[in-house]
Amino acid sequence: MIERNDSSVSKVVLARSTRVVPTAIIDPLTWLACLKVEGDNAYQFFLQPPNAPAFIGNTPEQLFHRKGLHITSDALAATRARGVSLELDHQIELDLLTSLEDDIEFTTAVNENGQKTTEDPTFICSINWKFEILSSLHPSPAVCGFPTEEAQLLIAETEVFDRGMYVGPVGWFGGERRE
Repeated sequence: MIERNDSSVSKVVLARSTRVVPTAIIDPLTWLACLKVEGDNAYQFFLQPPNAPAFIGNTPEQLFHRKGLHITSDALAATRARGVSLELDHQIELDLLTSLEDDIEFTTAVNENGQKTTEDPTFICSINWKFEILSSLHPSPAVCGFPTEEAQLLIAETEVFDRGMYVGPVGWFGGERRE
């Protein structure tokens, strides 16, 4: 646990790194298919630059989606692992809905995303609008903390590894749509 009296950080999301050396070659597309089965309501992604390791993931959060002039953003916070049964899923759902701490975290995420996207609605007319949307929403409180700038500084001081592409935005820009 990190305690700092000189900080305004109300939440920080720290990561840990584990390196696993497999004894056999793992096909990243097979692994991605397994993630799809586990995360039916999530977004799976696969990136593999030439002559580099694969980066795959399964995330419940869509940072933003744009169709024409309409932009939506998921504000996720206080997520839990799925239960092994429907009954356990319902218990986890009830716990999330009745937890004051989780409600505060979710409200912070919603307010933060709302404030960031409505500060200057004219940005959508600029040449670099898609990057402005991306940089205004990322990192979100769910992957960094709040307030963002202070949480980023605390993460940089605390974590002993480079996050690399971990919690980085992954998506596409094309035509009138972006995800």
